[in-house]
Amino acid sequence: MNPYRYRVSLRAMHPRDDLRPLFDQLGLAPARTWRAGDRRATAAGVPLDGVYRESYAYTNLTSESRNWSDEDLQDYLRGVQQRLAMHRDMLHTFFIRGGRCGLFVGLFGENTFGFELDPALGAGLADLKLTLGFDIHPGPD
Repeated sequence: MNPYRYRVSLRAMHPRDDLRPLFDQLGLAPARTWRAGDRRATAAGVPLDGVYRESYAYTNLTSESRNWSDEDLQDYLRGVQQRLAMHRDMLHTFFIRGGRCGLFVGLFGENTFGFELDPALGAGLADLKLTLGFDIHPGPD
């Protein structure tokens, strides 16, 4: 298997609600957040035209890229799923109220690489109403 590195974040979107309370209940500090109707701005705070159509927040779960040989991506995601399982009812309520929440994985590899995720992980994330997204970056991160 060719080596790869990964980063994982938790992202949430909602048509109107402030997402800070969700992150507070999860015990996570959002790295960036905005609310539907706020004026758009860059990450550095430079104003942009228009307003945000929906609320958004994210937090990085990995502080830096992790090497697959240190901890397999599936094992890492399984650990996150198990930690979030205690918040199942809250995540279901968030979903029912129109929110979307999920894990987002950035993958970095200098060569072709692959892996499988077992059905139990997918079922566990689905039970929490969490999506799983991937962003593939060829070359060094």
